[in-house]
Amino acid sequence: MSTKAVPGVVKANADELAMGGWAEHEDGSLIFVESVENGSVVFVMFDLGAEPVQYRHAMPQSDFEKNFTYDPNKRRTAKNEEWTWHDKTPFDWNRVMQEFPDGQGSPSAVATITAAARVAKSLDARATKIDAQNADTGRSMMTKLRDMINEVLEPDDDEN
Repeated sequence: MSTKAVPGVVKANADELAMGGWAEHEDGSLIFVESVENGSVVFVMFDLGAEPVQYRHAMPQSDFEKNFTYDPNKRRTAKNEEWTWHDKTPFDWNRVMQEFPDGQGSPSAVATITAAARVAKSLDARATKIDAQNADTGRSMMTKLRDMINEVLEPDDDEN
């Protein structure tokens, strides 16, 4: 059974957010929950767009539940995106692995920097989708993360 609410949010569903839970978005993005402990959720987001990228993130469980639970009674915004949650069926790794070459990893610093640039680009795309009135916190968080990645990619000339 799937639901539009993060498992555990709607008590009548008698489900619980736990490792292995996952969600899919209509744009093809996937979320895989790696851990739920001490009030935090560690998850991997797979953006399977034109340039597939994955990144791991963590946030307080209450924020995770707010950010990824769809409320059909509210206007659809970046803070009210429709994710379809699954907690009783296994994650379909084939959907992810078909987008990444076998042995995907970072064999060099250049590959790591390229991957970081793709994450920054993906975060920037998501940040621009956010409605400024309703999600200043989300935009701010993603912009700061993008800026930190860009700092790593483009070190200050004053340091040399």
